[in-house]
Amino acid sequence: MKNVFKTLIIIMVVVFGINASYALSSFKLDKHIKKSDLDNKATIAVSVRNVENNNVVYEYNQNKLLHPASTLKIFTTYAAIDTLGYDYHFKTKFYKDSENNLYIKTGADPMLTSSQLKLAINKLKEDGKTSFKNLYIDDSIIDKKEFAPGWMWDDDINPYTPKVSSYNLDGNVVKVNMTKSSNGMMSTSLKSTYPMSVVSNIKSGSKTNYIDVNRYNWSNPEVVEIYGSVNEPQTIIVPISSMRRYYIHSLEKALEDNRITITGTSFSSKLVPNNAELLTEIDNSIKDVIPKILQNSNNLMAESIFKLSGAVKYSATGTNDLAVYAFKEFYKNNDIETDDIIIKDGSGVSRNNLFTADWMTNALDKLYKQKDFETFKENMAQAGDGTLLNRLHDLRGEVWLKTGSLSNVSSLAGYVKSQDGHTYSVAIMIQNFNDSQTQIKSFENEIIQIIYNK
Repeated sequence: MKNVFKTLIIIMVVVFGINASYALSSFKLDKHIKKSDLDNKATIAVSVRNVENNNVVYEYNQNKLLHPASTLKIFTTYAAIDTLGYDYHFKTKFYKDSENNLYIKTGADPMLTSSQLKLAINKLKEDGKTSFKNLYIDDSIIDKKEFAPGWMWDDDINPYTPKVSSYNLDGNVVKVNMTKSSNGMMSTSLKSTYPMSVVSNIKSGSKTNYIDVNRYNWSNPEVVEIYGSVNEPQTIIVPISSMRRYYIHSLEKALEDNRITITGTSFSSKLVPNNAELLTEIDNSIKDVIPKILQNSNNLMAESIFKLSGAVKYSATGTNDLAVYAFKEFYKNNDIETDDIIIKDGSGVSRNNLFTADWMTNALDKLYKQKDFETFKENMAQAGDGTLLNRLHDLRGEVWLKTGSLSNVSSLAGYVKSQDGHTYSVAIMIQNFNDSQTQIKSFENEIIQIIYNK
């Protein structure tokens, strides 16, 4: 059998001009995928290309439309940076008009913290600004749709999918701490002054079995119920139900602490007038956001720069639709058609996103040849970083990959520098499986290892 296979390799090299290492690697990939139990019950799509010449090295179900999950972040982030630039800064600005009204212009800054708000308010006090007539908030930078199309209703309480808003603050989440008292009972405390109630049904058990968090928005969105059996201190992260309320609460506290008074209307929405005087601003760089998106798969940050790219490109309030237009325009300008794919958000959370492995490796090849690609590549996860923390340790410095995970969906995309000295773009999408994510990730790792060993 080995001799037959060798003969086939020789024929392919002579007749078709195929490099022997390509053929051998393709055979191993084919065997790994088609002989697996996974291929019998799930849908697997794989595409591998040589980035130097865009030649396809291996493909399997490469034209099937599947969920890209968070591998989408490679493509949306690159397109957003093309519009925003690496020198883009998220800015929250404080203005005063001729009638002594205070304006706060939000920046949809995913890095903004309550501590930074407090420092800005303190700066107003230090500059002698201790009283204003009215306080207005200009939140026009992006729209008020806090979830993208195709997000699931139960994402509302998922700590990894907080709402996206002009009022981004503290990662749009609060923390609930659970501690064990001296009598062995579990108690909960909210690590925030935000007026949210926590109903604890946590029991102290011999081990931590499960923790379930519920919120009933139709009844009272500021009440969270927690169920479970735990044996040790835990911290639960809960997305905030109303970012505007949370933002205003943080501002009110900062104003009160600094004894700055508002004599008239507070927190109405109003655009900053053209002649307003800039008093101070909070500034965060996009350079701090990019690695958190590509390495740690931060959904809030991905969605924020996605919408902001639409706002900046079209000089309008940022919307999901404008962001999609900007995305498609970028790829069209780089000779990558988008007619046969469906994109609905910037993070890959939406179940409505549909991509092909072939489109992804073609796009990866084109991005690889962009003049600023090395800067982008430096922000991608290597083995041992972020979501690749416990994966492919022996390939550190040889792979730059983005992972993706949804319920019954797993994906992996990026670049592999193989032993033959060439670099390959890779896209793997797997869905409709009932195996554990650990098993699926192991299967993906083996594909990457085969490509590396070319």
